[in-house]
Amino acid sequence: MTSETLEILAMWGAVTAYAVGGVLYALGALFRRDRLLDLAFWISVAGLVPHTAGIAARWMRVGHGPYIGYYEAVSSLAWSTVVLLGIIAWRWPKLRVLGIVIMPISFLAIGGAMLAPKAPIELSGTLASWWLTIHVTFAKLSYSSFIAAFVIALAYVLRERRTSGAIADLLAKLPDQARLDDLSYRWIAVGFIFLTVMVGSGAIWANEAWGRYWGWDPIETWSLISWLVYAGYLHVRLTLGWHGKKSAWYAMLALPIVVFALIGVPVVFRSIHGAYLLGY
Repeated sequence: MTSETLEILAMWGAVTAYAVGGVLYALGALFRRDRLLDLAFWISVAGLVPHTAGIAARWMRVGHGPYIGYYEAVSSLAWSTVVLLGIIAWRWPKLRVLGIVIMPISFLAIGGAMLAPKAPIELSGTLASWWLTIHVTFAKLSYSSFIAAFVIALAYVLRERRTSGAIADLLAKLPDQARLDDLSYRWIAVGFIFLTVMVGSGAIWANEAWGRYWGWDPIETWSLISWLVYAGYLHVRLTLGWHGKKSAWYAMLALPIVVFALIGVPVVFRSIHGAYLLGY
């Protein structure tokens, strides 16, 4: 079996596990079965085994990490998001039910990645820098943190609105509202630190690769916009005292900007970054 075949089989194994996990989460919530929710979590996390094997097989085959091309970038983002679910569940067991939102997001991400071209994109010597590894690593950490904040904020808003039914019963398993509010804020604060490192290391990498720290490339510009949006969140939270619903809605509305910066901008705008993300 070639490494390419192993990679594809492993990745489809991850897709299957994430799909099954997402379905079981939905069934467990609708039919109010805690055992189904537990099974959904463990199957979802088990999907990390083939997913990791697939990423590792490609890494060894193409000679660089999972950050060049849409397939690699989005697949590795799905991987980091599921890892995040595992970390959250380990630290706050009651929050494992958030997989009902996280797993469909992860499934759609890896499913979309599997439909994208998978031909390796060569990484030139000027771009192969340790700063690139730092840049990409902190990008994954920041995006995953913001997804966690979004999901927790969504749970906060839904619990404010729903007082009965299957969804309300599921949300009742979570920590109280004050705790959810605080956790969403903490994940955004951590994500903002990661995002700051991402932008800074990206500038250093750009200087090594292209001879300038900042060139107002579309992805650079939207990364700065994302940074300003979350800086605004921290400002209104810490200075103006936004808590509860205001804070939750801000966290929810901020995430699409980051998603657009990561996925939408390379599609809409042609740029240096996009050439390596989409391969055009």
